Order: sequence, then C-alpha cells, then structure tokens
Amino acid sequence: MRNFTKRKTFHISVAVLAIVAGTIFSKIAWNTPAQPNENKTPSSDKQTTDTSYNVKVSVREIKNRIVEGQVRQHTIRVDQPKAFGADDTAPTPPEMLAFALGSCVVSTGRLLAMQKQLSIRHITATVEGRLDFAKALGLPTSKRAGYKGLTIRVHLDSDMSGKEKEAFIEEIQSKCPMCDNLEHPTGLKIELAKMPKAGR
Repeated sequence: MRNFTKRKTFHISVAVLAIVAGTIFSKIAWNTPAQPNENKTPSSDKQTTDTSYNVKVSVREIKNRIVEGQVRQHTIRVDQPKAFGADDTAPTPPEMLAFALGSCVVSTGRLLAMQKQLSIRHITATVEGRLDFAKALGLPTSKRAGYKGLTIRVHLDSDMSGKEKEAFIEEIQSKCPMCDNLEHPTGLKIELAKMPKAGR
C-alpha cells in the first residue's frame, strides 16, 4: 500500500508540473516583456535577453485521494475515480497532462498568430490517449504505466487554405513547450527531501 501511494504521488507531481508549464507559458509570453540580462557576453557589448524562468510547484495530500498543488498564487487539485476508492472531485493526473498538452498547443498557436498577424478567429484542440493502470496498481504487466501515445486534433477557425493550416500546425508543434517535453527525453530526478532539524 505504501509503494502504491508513492507511485500515485509521483504521477500527480509530474502532471501538476506539466499543467503548470502549459498554462503559465502563455501568461509569461503574452503579459511579461522580455527582461534584459545584465551580464554582457565577452565578445559583444550588447546585452543578451534571458527568456527563461523557474517553475516551482508544492504538492500535498488533502483528504482521501485528493492532492493539491500550489504554484505562485494558483491552486490546482487532482483526484481519482470512485472506482479507485476516491471521490472523483477533479481530473486525474493523466487527464491533467492531456489538458496541459492541449492548452499549450492552443496558447502557442495564439501566440504565433499574434506574432505573424494572422487572422485566426478561434483555436480549439482535442487530446486523446489511452493508458493502462495495471502497473500503477502493482499488477504484473509488460505495458508501460503512462500513455502509449497522444493524438491532438486542432481546429483553426480561419480563412487560411488547407496547406496554410497544416504548415501552421507544424510550426505550433515545433515551438510548443509541452510538445517538446513529451516528444523528446526530459531529464527527471527524484530525490528524498531533507527534513529540517529540530530547533531550526
């Protein structure tokens, strides 16, 4: 039972980090001007622009199977289906991952449309995938614990031609942070948190 809880907490942490990356991306890109980096390069007197930012999410159990994440001033919750002994009050971590991917695709598409001054009235995306919980439940299986694959169907409400839309979607995929994280290996390190010593 203890190992099962650890596995679930891990899946939740990854999913919360994923949705944070997807939803914050558009806010950072749209609302925050690039801040100049004061460190000058040795070969040039021109200042460089630092477009990176750190993401930190704190995750904790609330009650039953509900887990809550805090990122900046935002609160995110996930739950499990009633069939798993939970209350089904919120999406599951894998569902949140699919949402993070779809929202990042839509946000990236809107950002590109703004940059290119393209007339796209509305962007929608549907994300579908299938996974098997056998490994997470501790059952013998050769199947992976996560998604085998994810399909994103994007609809562009625009007067662009079919070829123009396809080219635009390809550009979205090449620049979408969540697409990059899921299409390419991303370093992952899990370590035991150090408990503060008594009296400090």
